[in-house]
Amino acid sequence: MNKKAIAMIVSLLAVLTIVLAYVVINRPASQVTLYVDPQTPSQYVGQDFTIKINISDVAYLYGWELKLRWNTTVLNVVNATEGPFLKSGGNTFFIPTINNTAGYIKLDCTLLGNISGVSGRGTLGTIQFHVKANGNCNLDFYDTILLDSSEQAIPHVVRDGHFSTTTQ
Repeated sequence: MNKKAIAMIVSLLAVLTIVLAYVVINRPASQVTLYVDPQTPSQYVGQDFTIKINISDVAYLYGWELKLRWNTTVLNVVNATEGPFLKSGGNTFFIPTINNTAGYIKLDCTLLGNISGVSGRGTLGTIQFHVKANGNCNLDFYDTILLDSSEQAIPHVVRDGHFSTTTQ
């Protein structure tokens, strides 16, 4: 090979290295997301349905708390259970507080003991609803808190859900 070809290859490799470094350094970081799954549930009046409260891209989650509200003329909560995600890190303490009159549920969960937390994605909890009447409503998160084992807040975004009754 001649000197021009070698210089061209070296220059091309240098440019590719710079571009790759830029992409790696400037790629968007994963964002912790708390979300309703399925995001748009639907069911007939008189029937029950279940949603999952999921989390993605979290690191070292030790405890969490959230409230979810809905339209009480359309839905009631029947039950809430802890999901497997946080339990995968050890023993937990889970408290559901259901208020069908006001139309909200508060869920609290924490790991117990000296554990660094759980990372990844999974289901924090499930909520079973009963459809009382035709209509639709938001399944709206508020007052959401995610904590690591040092009791530091974990920044996150939420993706609410939206329910609508199934028509025949």
